[in-house]
Amino acid sequence: MRIMCLGHSSAYYFTANDHFTMETSSLAAPLTTKLKECHIEETYFYEGCITDVSRDGTVDYRGRPADKATSGRWKAVSFIMGAVVLERLAYYGIASNLISYLTNNLHEGSAEAVTNVWIWGGVAWLLPLLGGFVADSFLGRYWTITYSLLIYVVGMIFLTVTVSVPGLKPPECITNLSCEPASKFQVRTFYIALYVVAVGVGGIKPCFSSLGADQFEEEDKKERFMKHSYFNYWWVAVTGGSFLALTVLVYLEDHVGYGWGYGIPTVGLAIAFAVFLLGTRTYRYKVPKGSPLTQVACVLVAALRNINIQVPSDPSLLHEVVLPLKRNLRHTENLRFLDKAATTVTDHSTDDDDLKQSIKEGTPLIENKWRLCTVTEVEEVKLLARVIPVWFTTLVFMVTVQQMSTFFLRQGISMDQSMGPNFKIPPASLELACVATALILIPLYDQYIVPYVRRFTGNERGFSLLQRLGVGLVITIFGMAVAASVEMRRLKVIKNNGLEYSELPIPMSVFWLVPQYSIMGIAQVYRKVPNYNQTFLFSVESQTCRFADWEC
Repeated sequence: MRIMCLGHSSAYYFTANDHFTMETSSLAAPLTTKLKECHIEETYFYEGCITDVSRDGTVDYRGRPADKATSGRWKAVSFIMGAVVLERLAYYGIASNLISYLTNNLHEGSAEAVTNVWIWGGVAWLLPLLGGFVADSFLGRYWTITYSLLIYVVGMIFLTVTVSVPGLKPPECITNLSCEPASKFQVRTFYIALYVVAVGVGGIKPCFSSLGADQFEEEDKKERFMKHSYFNYWWVAVTGGSFLALTVLVYLEDHVGYGWGYGIPTVGLAIAFAVFLLGTRTYRYKVPKGSPLTQVACVLVAALRNINIQVPSDPSLLHEVVLPLKRNLRHTENLRFLDKAATTVTDHSTDDDDLKQSIKEGTPLIENKWRLCTVTEVEEVKLLARVIPVWFTTLVFMVTVQQMSTFFLRQGISMDQSMGPNFKIPPASLELACVATALILIPLYDQYIVPYVRRFTGNERGFSLLQRLGVGLVITIFGMAVAASVEMRRLKVIKNNGLEYSELPIPMSVFWLVPQYSIMGIAQVYRKVPNYNQTFLFSVESQTCRFADWEC
């Protein structure tokens, strides 16, 4: 596909096969004939230059086919990465130390605080399903991120006000026995602000990483190689933001106040919003094509309607439509029941004129999708079915991840936090061991482990994505075993010193927790990046099933 300029102000499109769609002057006619002779199939005419455009259906900010020379790639991704670092700074600035604020400032009990942290975290992780639906069906990734960042900033401002204004929080405890509980108004105000932030997070999670992946074309060998590196750099950006949160913000929250601890990431998030908007002209955009959830429902309903129909043994007899800029998937033999959705029961053929009009406009043919689907649509649902077990295996891992910001943190609060004679380390900062381990190991993994393993496996990534995910889960089991042994020792120290009902720190250094955090960091290197790649590879095969990467 090429962009070619004829000196006119309009853009023209044609295919040099059987169908021509041109509205150009006589100047274009000789060129059209020449291109046909050269077997150039798809050409776009613009004024001024000749350049490549993407072949995956992405467009620029004006809705034209994306120019690969001026859009996408690392230039566009740099704006997204910059926004991600600051957004993760805000998120982890809240999540990593939220339980401390609930217990020390809102005066909630430990069990109640842990429950509230888990509920908020669950909402923040489930809302991306809604955010992905909105992006796929209506707004697209760019506008979903834009509106979500705006909501996110408003929520952060609201949250900063609630932790700063004296009337919106209970007074500090004079002693452990004299703590005035927070009023219902104070509690409701804080949680409203907190859940507004969760709504903003829910719109960003399913879109940020996938918008970055959209900046590389899978059909381009060079860009495909860049895309493989993209997910590692994405994880570095996410980890970098959390690193700053666990060092700077946690210290400010514990030693200066939550007003500063939340105020700084609020300003950072506003800057992230501006940085993201600055990249508008450089991004490649994918037009919303409907929710994959609707497509799943269509395939299932069509298959049930045709339940008594025999699937033909020849896959070529199944219903399929070939359109420009649409990648069709080959038929697979598994989950044959779903093939009934693409089995022609009656004459579903479309008039030739309608087919030509569809090809001319580059739009899919209008079918009754609840009765007859294409092979590609069925195969996309099969892809989803194959990815779902992978997601379920990671649920256990996510339970262990949440332990770092809840149970591990409560362990640290009860232990000796001294780091030298004059400094105490904030317990939430211990998660830095996990982050630092991941930051160090990711580049080492690519530089040393992958080439070594590649010699035995023959896989260009060393381990396959599923193998890497499995290694990460095994390391997670080992990390939780270490955490269990440390907890057994902590309980023994408490019992031996008669501190079961005391608020005093126990004579056991908080640095006993570093190994379990570090092992979890190693597990994240193996588990997190392949999960991004796994969900992305699913979305590569299907341009409609794009809600897969909501876990980042």
